[in-house]
Amino acid sequence: MSVVSFKGTREGLSITLGEGTWHEILNELATQLNRPSAQSFFQGARVLLETGERALDALRLEELIALLAQHSMTLTSVSGETRTQEAFDQVRAAMPAPPESLALETRETPAPTASSNEAQAMLIHRTVRSGQTFNYAGTIVIIGDVNPGAEVVAEGDVIVWGKLRGVVHAGAAGNEDAVVGALILAPTQLRIGKQIARAPDDRRARHFPEVARVRDGHIVVEPWIGS
Repeated sequence: MSVVSFKGTREGLSITLGEGTWHEILNELATQLNRPSAQSFFQGARVLLETGERALDALRLEELIALLAQHSMTLTSVSGETRTQEAFDQVRAAMPAPPESLALETRETPAPTASSNEAQAMLIHRTVRSGQTFNYAGTIVIIGDVNPGAEVVAEGDVIVWGKLRGVVHAGAAGNEDAVVGALILAPTQLRIGKQIARAPDDRRARHFPEVARVRDGHIVVEPWIGS
């Protein structure tokens, strides 16, 4: 059996894990998902994961969910070892709701400053590319990546359902209760209120959701699960 195998079903895309280390499985899955000829097929798929006798803990499931999210894919069910199913239930209960389920206003271009009776969130359903800037007077939710060279500025929170690798400023009007969350949090510069931080050069991108917030006058980064 191959390390990872795929099968289309009426419910979505079934992914079966075969033999190999977890590192090999993630690498093979990433390779398959990134194939140009397959990207349109995988994009947006609902995933049913078959793990067999392999036991996955919550951390590994979070890594898998983050990888799938880069292709707008959603892990909807897990079939296999009991401990894996229990870990999936735990992760699903703790994960923030996908932005699609929120009643947000959708905008594809930067919005003007919003008054208090307007929508308090901007939903961007695409990747923010280098050179693009989004500035909003409320919260910004992005379903997609924020590439290096892009900038996102919000007076509220910034939530990225993908990779955050550009410049981000939450609480831009001075609100240090704002947060920045991403499935992969690796910004070139991160600001919350008046506080500023930059990811160290040797910090490897972690393949699980993280959230940044201000504590005791400093920006700290914590796992998104349970935070």
